[in-house]
Amino acid sequence: MVLGMETVTLKLPPKLLTDAARVASGQDVTIGHLVRVLLAKEVERRLNPKTPMRADEGLLAALQALLARDMAEASGWSDLAARLKPQGYELRPAGGGISLHKSSCGTRVCKGSELGFSYRTLVERFRAAMPEHPRGSLDLTFPEYHPDTKPLTPHERENLRRNLGPLFNVAGDWNTLITGFARRNYELRPLGDGLAVYTTGQGRHVCNTTTFGHRYSALMKRFGGPMPYAQQGCSTQAENPNQEIELQVIE
Repeated sequence: MVLGMETVTLKLPPKLLTDAARVASGQDVTIGHLVRVLLAKEVERRLNPKTPMRADEGLLAALQALLARDMAEASGWSDLAARLKPQGYELRPAGGGISLHKSSCGTRVCKGSELGFSYRTLVERFRAAMPEHPRGSLDLTFPEYHPDTKPLTPHERENLRRNLGPLFNVAGDWNTLITGFARRNYELRPLGDGLAVYTTGQGRHVCNTTTFGHRYSALMKRFGGPMPYAQQGCSTQAENPNQEIELQVIE
């Protein structure tokens, strides 16, 4: 007899009792021991609940439906924060990744990766680390343009404006602008909170859209929204593959 124990009588269905006896016999313990262990685990779980490592699937589905567009179309970290704020959420560093929190009380909701947007994915897309994130850019490197130390020459700037500038004037939407750049072997990519121009083949950063007098914020207002993420960094073949490209700006 074990000291400190009290006798409790349980009424069990015959089948449950038989199955419990089989399990207890297989573990070489008594049914009483089996019941005590299982009951202790359940009581501990109920009295000391822990936040699950993974959010509830129903909650995740609702969050994905609510935030997917903002997460996908954000052009940078500050733009993403501005989009999430009206929804009542914010992103915070969490170890080597990020987590979603309620803005009002700071309650952690889920991991960024559970929404389909890991920290690495966003760093690669925004080409920058999340401000004040302890892991920085995860050792990823991105080509950068330094106008103060290596500006375009007047001749290069004029050629660039002459070849690409008119595209901004005639484009009525993002797709037209992106396609026009692709036909000239250039592409648009987000860079911080702005929009940069890269060569398609080598992926070299040539300049920003401000070189042409067009800020990203103004383009978003003009085209009714941010550049679609699905088209960022894409390239399409020119309709005339023999078209001569007058300019290839070298950094």
